[in-house]
Amino acid sequence: MKEDLTTMDDAYEPLEDSVEFETTSRSEYISSAYYAIAAVSEIDTELMCPEDKKRKKNIIRKSLRIIDNIISELDGELYEDFDEEDDDDDEEL
Repeated sequence: MKEDLTTMDDAYEPLEDSVEFETTSRSEYISSAYYAIAAVSEIDTELMCPEDKKRKKNIIRKSLRIIDNIISELDGELYEDFDEEDDDDDEEL
């Protein structure tokens, strides 16, 4: 006699609109950029080949750009109300 086995997986029907994704927080981006800078900042470039010197410079440049973008975004969110109030004051003059 054959047994009828039903598992949870067989009965599960995924929704068409369901999407799985992972989000990275702003603090994780800033931390990663900071650690990248810290990892390469103490490396002595005197003994490096030109290609490795360029890599170090690029890591620092990109990491600073990540930090700058996120800080600018946060500044825009935090002080958006203040900017609007300043614009209203200018119009009254």
